Formats: sequence, C-alpha cells, structure tokens
Amino acid sequence: MTGATIEVGDVILVASDESTPMNGPYRVLEVFPKRDRVTLIPIPTGPRIHPGRKQASYYAKGFISHKLSQLEFWLETKRLQITTLELPSHWHLSDVQLRELFPPEECDDLAPEDRGRSPLEIKRDFRWMLIAPMVESMEASTGTRPPDLTCLDAQVRERARELKVSAGQVYNALHRYYAFGGMKNSLLPDTTARSGAPGKPRRGKNGVKLGRKNAAAKAGDTERAGFILTDKDVQNLEDGYATFVVPGTGVKQAYLSMSAAYYSTGHTLKHGHLVTNLLDAHLRPTKSDFIYHGSRAQDAGGAARRLMGEGVWARNYRPLVGTARDGITTIGQVGSLDASPVDVNFVACGDPLQPIGVGRGLFVRDAWLGLYLGWRVAINGLGTDDAKLAILRGATDKASMLARYGLDLPSDDFPSMFCSKYFADNGELRSFDGIDSVVKQLSSRIEFIASGRADRNSSSESGHHVRHRSLDHHITGTTKGRPSKRGEPLAISKALISRFAYERLLILWIHWANTQQELPLHMVPAEMRREFAAEGKTAGRTRIAIYRWARKNGYVTGKPMDPSFLRSHLLPRFTASVQRGGLVLHRPNTGNTVELLHGARFNHDYLAQSGIIRDAISSGKKHIEVRVDPDDLSHLILVDRHGAHIIPNIKDDVILIQEGGVPDLCALNDAEKMHGVVGATSRDQADVEQQSFRNDVEAVAREKQAAARKSLGSKASPNAKRAGVRAAQALEQRRELDDEARRVAELREPQSDTPPEPSPRTAEQACAILHAPVEDGVNRLMELRKSRLSRFHNERKH
Repeated sequence: MTGATIEVGDVILVASDESTPMNGPYRVLEVFPKRDRVTLIPIPTGPRIHPGRKQASYYAKGFISHKLSQLEFWLETKRLQITTLELPSHWHLSDVQLRELFPPEECDDLAPEDRGRSPLEIKRDFRWMLIAPMVESMEASTGTRPPDLTCLDAQVRERARELKVSAGQVYNALHRYYAFGGMKNSLLPDTTARSGAPGKPRRGKNGVKLGRKNAAAKAGDTERAGFILTDKDVQNLEDGYATFVVPGTGVKQAYLSMSAAYYSTGHTLKHGHLVTNLLDAHLRPTKSDFIYHGSRAQDAGGAARRLMGEGVWARNYRPLVGTARDGITTIGQVGSLDASPVDVNFVACGDPLQPIGVGRGLFVRDAWLGLYLGWRVAINGLGTDDAKLAILRGATDKASMLARYGLDLPSDDFPSMFCSKYFADNGELRSFDGIDSVVKQLSSRIEFIASGRADRNSSSESGHHVRHRSLDHHITGTTKGRPSKRGEPLAISKALISRFAYERLLILWIHWANTQQELPLHMVPAEMRREFAAEGKTAGRTRIAIYRWARKNGYVTGKPMDPSFLRSHLLPRFTASVQRGGLVLHRPNTGNTVELLHGARFNHDYLAQSGIIRDAISSGKKHIEVRVDPDDLSHLILVDRHGAHIIPNIKDDVILIQEGGVPDLCALNDAEKMHGVVGATSRDQADVEQQSFRNDVEAVAREKQAAARKSLGSKASPNAKRAGVRAAQALEQRRELDDEARRVAELREPQSDTPPEPSPRTAEQACAILHAPVEDGVNRLMELRKSRLSRFHNERKH
C-alpha cells in the first residue's frame, strides 16, 4: 500500500469491470476504519433502464455499505479514482437570479405562497418540503452524517402518508440531497429546457405548411397554400432581420430588403433604373414569418458575421478569451514565427539607381516575452528555406553577423535560443522539408495557427505594427503599407537604400527593441520586482533585463543544440557545379535548367584532397549539394561523410562578398541577360565591321597574290617547305631592317617634295641579300641602334 486514503466527502469513480460489482460515481458519506466499513451513495447521472420495463427510472438510488479495504485496494490498482463533480450551472444561482432567468408564471391556479416565484423554485421547495423535517432532525443529532439506516424506511413511509405522496418521491429527494453533498439546490431539475424535444424547432414536411391555412388553401388552391420554411430559410430570415431592421428603417422596408437579397430572380431596367424582380408571394416567406423568426434569432450578430466573413469577424469582433501566452510559463518554451512585408523599396547592391522592389521580412520572437531572436529579409516571396534560416539565426551566436555589418554591439544583447515549440501560420514552414527538418531531425514541434486567427500569434503580429511605425515608414522609398494615392509618385521611384543597408538599420532597431524599449510594468514578473525591491533596486523594464533575470533564476528553457548540427539541417540547400577552379552555385528555383551564378566561386584544398574534383572530371558527377547562407557569400558549407567543411569564396570582389548575397548574384545574371538583349545591335554591328575589314584586306591580298603568280609565268612557285619558309622569313626580317634603316636616313636628310621611288630589286639581288653573311646584318642592326640612341639624346638636349 502507498498510503492512499478515502475521506468523507470524496467523489469516487469506479471503473466498469467484471471484477468490480460497482460502477459510476459515488459520494463517500461515512468512513469507519476500525470496522473496515464505508457508507456510500450513488450520484445520479441520468435515467436508468430496467430490463422488462418500458419506462426509465429517474429516481436516485439509496445508501450502500462497503468494505473500506476493498475500495482502497481498487484505488491502488487504478480501478477506482477520486474525482470531482461538475454540477449544472443553474444550481449555483441564487433565488433572485433564478427569478430573473426563469420569470414567475402568471397563473391563478398557483398557491398564494408560490406566486412571484420561479417555476424552478417551486419544484425545489416542494422536494425540500418532503424531506425538511427528516433532514433537520438528522442533522441536529448526527451532524452531516447520513441518517440511521435501520429506521429510515419507517420514517420515509410515515412522511409519505402524512403528505399523501408516494414513498418514492420522498426517497428520491432524500437521496439526491445527500448524493450531491447536502445542497438544497440539488433538488432543482437537472435541466432547464422544455420537455419533449427541447431546442428542436418544428418545420413543415410532406408538403404541409405549419399554422393556419390561408384563403387560397381553404379555396382548394394548394399551390398558393404558402411557403414551407426550411432551416436555411429561417437562417435567411434571422440574418435579414439583424441586418436590415435598424433605427430609421421600418419592418416593411426591412422585409422587402430581405426578400430582394434572398428571394429574387434578377433585375430589370425600368425607367432607367435597375429594379429587383421578386419571386411570387407563395414562393417566399411572408412578412409574419420575417417578424416571428427574425426577432427570435439566438445569434444577433450572425448576419454581420456572415456578411463580413469569418476572417474579419475573428480578427476584429470575436470575443477574446484568454491570451496568446496561456500555457507558456518560461522563456524559450515557445517561439513565434511570422512573415510580413518591410514596406521599403530597395536598390541593387551594385547599382544604386536600379530599384529591386519591396523586401519581405520573417521574424522569430519568444512568445512569452516578445524577445527578438532571429530574422531574415529577402526579395520576392519567402519559403521554407527562409523560415529555417530565421530559426537558425535565432538559435546561434550573432557575433559574426554583427562583425559583417560593422556593428560594435555586444552579442549578449541578442540571445540565442532554439525553442521547444514554434507557432507558425500556414505558410513558410507548412511543407515536408520544414516539418521534417524542425520536427523530425531537430525534435522540436510546430503548431500551425488557423487561418484568420492572428490573435493566437499576437507576439509577431504586434511586432510588425511596432516595426512599421518606428522604422519602416520613416525610410525614403517606403510604401507605408498602402498603394500610392492619386497624384502621389510611386514609392519605388524613391528607392534609396540597399538591402544590406536596411538590414543594418534593422539590427540596430532590434537592439533597441530588446535592450531599450521599456515594457509596461505589468509585464515585469512580480517575483522579479520583489527581488529587486528587497535589494533596494528598481527592476529593469526592458526585454533583455527580464531575460537575464529569468536565466539567472532558471526560467529559460531553450533547447541546447550544437550550432554545427543546426547548420547542417537548417541552412538552405543549393546545388553547385564542380569545376577545376572550384564550386559555382546554381541559381535556385529554376527546375531542371542549370544557370550558374558566376559572381562567386568557392574553392579549398579539401575539394582536391577528397577527390571531388577528380570524380567530376572522370565520372561526370558535376553537381553536388551544399549549404549556403543566402546573405553571406564569404563561404559555403559542404556536408559529406567526413563531416561539415567550410569552403571559402575566392573571388576578389570585396564589396560583393561583404554586402551582397545570392539575390545580388541572381540580379547580376538578370542584368547580363538584359545586356545581351539591349546590346545585341551594337555587338552585331561591331562583329560585322571586323568581318568587313578582314574581307577587304583578304581581297586585296588575293589580287596581289594572283598578280605575283601571273608574273612568274612558267617559273616554279616559291618553295612551301620548311626550309624555303625559313629562308623567306630571314629575307623578310632583312627587308624590314633595310626599310627601317632607310627611314632613319630619310629623317637625317632634308626631305624633298616627291619621295624617291625605291629601285626594284632583281631576283639575283634578292638571292645575294638572302645569302649575305650574317655579320653585315649585325653591323647594320648596330648602326640602326646607334642612330636611334643619338636621336634620343639630341631630343633631350633640345
């Protein structure tokens, strides 16, 4: 035994089992440990069906005695449990409240003492009158203990004969009184609904309309007997009554508006106006139906709710029960993730004149404190990779990120936590990849917020509004969260800052929100205020102050995760091509098309040592999967069977590596494609010009060559073998030297008006020059160099 005990007043629930003859709830009235006995009474839960009887029994069952040891054994073996009893709501009301909710009936047949009392009071007081003397005498002698069972039957029957009622009524009232703990209101009826089919309205069926017959039906015209209402028609009447019956509008006009809305066939143009065509009178509800059913609508806001839509109603008009922090007791227990436009137009990283549109931001906050943990800003739409990247940034240290943006802020002001659970809408994380990475691989959980229930993710939703008001809408190029008004210049025409510059401002703003924004005093835990007051200090109202106090006192429960393990599962996956010079990323979201991002190239000795480049060259395995932070081009991570390896970017474009990202690489490709289209005309024209130059020169050369061949006549053509070609090369070099020497001599001599014509050489002279000794050529070259040197010195003197 583990010390489990059963006390007087306990409500015990016995499981239905073949080994336990009892089942259902019982109340403990007496406990006698020495005699190993306990007195119980069953708690009535509804009518009981007896075999062989058509009528169910509503009477409460009486007292029983049982072994205490047996009950304690059942309690130990889980066959019996101690529970609580949920009483009907109207049992908690006072007599005044009963009369307000269930007004007295005006009937002459009522006794004078019952007039002015609620019908429920009358029934309760009648049952109390049956047992009042017995209960009062018993409680006077035994207190709250049950009556003496040995003489109870005689007392009940005597009381029944005295009041001329059946003994069953007295027993029922007495048993109910003790079964529900001696509460007088337990003698009230269990329900307050009407008898029969409570709450179920009657509808016409089998072509028979409820109510009196109209004149047409009495005359035998069954087609005009009237419209038979269905549940949908009643709903239309209720909605129409709630919508059109407003101050200043009569019931007749409201009825016509309702008929035009729900019971019409279209419109007709009459006298230049569109007129509604109503159905015939016998095919739609009457005005009496409209008044009767419309005024009895239980949900007065049903029409407005249906007209405005469930989303608008849930967001702006639905009664709020509880808060988004219900059930969250520590920091790091639940993270809130949501996306929103940043309402700012950006310019390209490499071209400050080129706008690239409005970015979208995705933020991760602690659901209890609202502490900013991670973020991600991207162009165009956000996907699963962006959500995983925001979670990764929220769970890892941000020192390297702060250094990349040139911010000398302490990394301790940006807490890092991987939460045990994340709130997310039906967007970025609702995919196989998101669920597999966060839930299956990292053992966290995701709760998807229902559509239109932004209040359940209010930590992120309220953060969007604050960020827009205090940061986004004050930056040049902002859209202010709305379309441009008439006459107002487009916001994109004012785009000024790049995405890198905006993220730097965003980090500064997040630092303010975490460390400087003061929270209302009611958000500071009372335990924290009491602790600081005991030390004579004032508790800080900032999020980071509350976080540091909570961490010191054990109220931070983020899951400890290895950063490298998180990166291997949360960093976006990219495909890269393996080349001899390293890895080149593929543009994402292009399907089977391979588009290389040449703006970044990644290489490391590991690529050669591991054989990745060799395999790509030999076996054709040219595509591998890598992990890349789209906002950080300084490196990528290659995960293989040997672990995670950092592959640096070897490009020398410092600005692109420091401020750019994968979107900027994609923008470079797009600009190159646009240049290919725009510059096609000038490029083709330049190519044609070069082709024309070549064709003209070749045509002249062909004419000269043809003339030379013609002049040779029957003589043999020049030798095209290697020896002949070399001899021709030597002859050509000597001719060039002769021409240079001649030009030098002409510069020394006074020039005449007509340049002298060179004397043509004969074939014998050409052969003599070809076979001249090498020394003559060397001497001639030395003379040429001396003449150039002397001319250089003469020019310096002058």
